[in-house]
Amino acid sequence: MTRTGERAVTSLLRMPSWIARIETPDEGVIGAGVLLAPDRVLTAAHVVVPGQPYVVHFAGVPDAPSVPAHVLPQEHVPQREDPFGDRSGDLALLRLDEPLPAQHTTWLYRRATPHGPVSMYGFPVGDDAGRWHDATLVGGRGRDSQVQLRPRTEGELASPGFSGAGVVDHATDRVIGIVLSVDEGRPTAFTYMSPTETILRHLPQVSAWTYGAEAVDRTLRTGTRGAGGELDVGFATELASWFRGEGWPVLVTVVPPRGPRAWTLKRAITLADRELRTERNTSAFDHDPPETVPPAGGHDLALDVRGMTAAQVTDRIAERLGVRADPLPERLGALRVPLAAVLAGIDEAAEPDALLGLLDRLTQQGARLLLVFRHRHDRFEQAAEALVHRPLRDRWTRLSDELGCIHDELGPALEERRDRVLPGPDPATLRLLTEAEAAVRRTRMLSAWLAHAPDRDREPLRADLLFTFEDAVERRRQRLEQAITLLDTRLRRREELLGRVTATWPLFRERNATDTDRTMKAYRLYEEVLAHLQQTPCDLDRSEAATTHFLTYCTTPPPGREDPP
Repeated sequence: MTRTGERAVTSLLRMPSWIARIETPDEGVIGAGVLLAPDRVLTAAHVVVPGQPYVVHFAGVPDAPSVPAHVLPQEHVPQREDPFGDRSGDLALLRLDEPLPAQHTTWLYRRATPHGPVSMYGFPVGDDAGRWHDATLVGGRGRDSQVQLRPRTEGELASPGFSGAGVVDHATDRVIGIVLSVDEGRPTAFTYMSPTETILRHLPQVSAWTYGAEAVDRTLRTGTRGAGGELDVGFATELASWFRGEGWPVLVTVVPPRGPRAWTLKRAITLADRELRTERNTSAFDHDPPETVPPAGGHDLALDVRGMTAAQVTDRIAERLGVRADPLPERLGALRVPLAAVLAGIDEAAEPDALLGLLDRLTQQGARLLLVFRHRHDRFEQAAEALVHRPLRDRWTRLSDELGCIHDELGPALEERRDRVLPGPDPATLRLLTEAEAAVRRTRMLSAWLAHAPDRDREPLRADLLFTFEDAVERRRQRLEQAITLLDTRLRRREELLGRVTATWPLFRERNATDTDRTMKAYRLYEEVLAHLQQTPCDLDRSEAATTHFLTYCTTPPPGREDPP
């Protein structure tokens, strides 16, 4: 039986014993499953129906007989759609009439922010022996925190026989969820997986066969309202915004150990967790303002770091991310995994300064952090300055510098080139230049807005405005650089043509000194070419045609001569 520290799959060359093939007595193979306990098989709810008989076969167990099975209504969570059209549920537990030996089972593994390559073993139509398919975890989808999988090849698209199949993570060799088929079982370009914590949300009894660090420390959880259960609406709204991924990625705040603010923090952490947010514990908050309710999956972990060293915090983060080797901060950064973490009690950590150094590195690698201090003092002010206010000011300053570069350097450079050469008749080129010129005008408008914007628009909670401006300015810079490069190419071509023409004329005149008529005609063509090439702005297309005509005349032998003059 797979336990902590062991592997769900030791080699893809053999079939693990926990892989289940689910059949009906009449229709044959209908899906796959994962043997979690001697008498329990986890699968997708659309594969099975309560009250119907099924047969489960374990091809990875030599000489194992097929086992009759059924599903109870309380262990069947059908697929539903929420008011926004997102799918949820689609999970079930089959009960085997005859249990298998415990060594054939496996456990589910909790893992934050699934990413990277995975494999699954299913039973496509016509292949009852089954096969491995590979895919890459793309990212979360919908409010049920299902995860999108991209097949490695077209031949590994989802099919009904993979519904309920266990998904094995290559980085940890552990089962991190099960496959859910979509679009009525037809093969699709993507597959969807229900990760372990989403499974636990719908089937909490599966926790008996689950290992891996839970996302939320027990000191940071809350249930229904009790002592100190008064909601701080303003703080709850700020927290929900952070959990939605809005505003500046680092939120540094002070929350005393007790009182409404502490209860509000625990409520937000609980509701934002994929595993803890269930219909049972959220019903108590149905009447709260909707802007105070964070989305499920809003964080990857929430740690109470009181008394912890920086190394211990690093280990906890590494465990949630599925890092198997030495979890140095540099290794966490090299993974390039998006991380959203809550760390409470920063000022009560064993090494607060070293911990803040670690968190600074994580923020530079793209982590979103909610840092909670228990008391307001110098270290809190230093953290807020170092992780929020200073980098935010720097970003606004860089934005201002980028705007200045566009309207003081790139804009004039584009205008100077437009004065020297025409863009030509190509529609794509004309569109690019039009967009580049419009970018300069919009940049001037944005610069004027920044010069008079109120301070509240530069606050951390309004950082999305900054990010929007940064993206827009980057696109404008790219358009301008592309337009300038295009015009520079045309200007270089103009200089090339001018060089060829001015080099050809003296040679032609010398070789045809006795042929006055021919020389005079060539001279008229030469003057015509120079007029085109020296015109401002230069019409390069007409210049190209005139240059070709002149060079052709100069290099074509006159009647009665074999070689060009």
